[in-house]
Amino acid sequence: MSNLSIKNPVLMIIQVALFLFMMLGSAVSYGADQGIAANPDEIVAKLKGKLNLSDQQSKELKAALTDLSNQLDALIAKREAATEQEDPKEFIDGVKQAQADYQNKLKTIFTASQLQSYNELREKVIMEAMDNLATIRLLDIQPHVKFSDAQMKKMVPVMAETMRSFIKIAWKYAGQRLRFFEKIRIAKDLKEIQSKAQNQIQAILTPDQYKAWEAYKKQMQSKEKSK
Repeated sequence: MSNLSIKNPVLMIIQVALFLFMMLGSAVSYGADQGIAANPDEIVAKLKGKLNLSDQQSKELKAALTDLSNQLDALIAKREAATEQEDPKEFIDGVKQAQADYQNKLKTIFTASQLQSYNELREKVIMEAMDNLATIRLLDIQPHVKFSDAQMKKMVPVMAETMRSFIKIAWKYAGQRLRFFEKIRIAKDLKEIQSKAQNQIQAILTPDQYKAWEAYKKQMQSKEKSK
């Protein structure tokens, strides 16, 4: 494949919703019937207190958020009207440009210390989202592997960090036409992330539980291939 991208446009839109969540550092939700739901007033109100924003900064931030939301809504509407066979590159490039424009606006709105605090807050929100996704995934796996709640608590940050790393790589290269050596480097990076997580999970589970874990993974992979 020349593009590293998600073929299913619905999955891509959900991924974009997640990245919007990450960019804003506040509550953003996705609904199949309404796209991305983000209230700039609510987001600004939360960030004003946490970042000690002035009234002028709050006004400029609201304008930046509104522009971002409008750009993404337009991109999503256009993508939803496209066929599954159409190349999603234009959509991905548009989202990335909207993200970059928003980040550049933040640099003009915030002071250096406020921007640092914002980035730290954003990272915290990202990892909270990853923790929640990891917990949901592990709850699905638990009946098949029979690990304890205490073991699951140890595995949540491992899976969360793994998902975070995978998403960062996928989004960095999404929509790009990759050269051979770039594909090799990406494959190497993904393998290292997966190997690290596997070693950590193996250290948490008993030998029998780990065998069940691996068996369940293979079962799920077989189901995905058969689709």
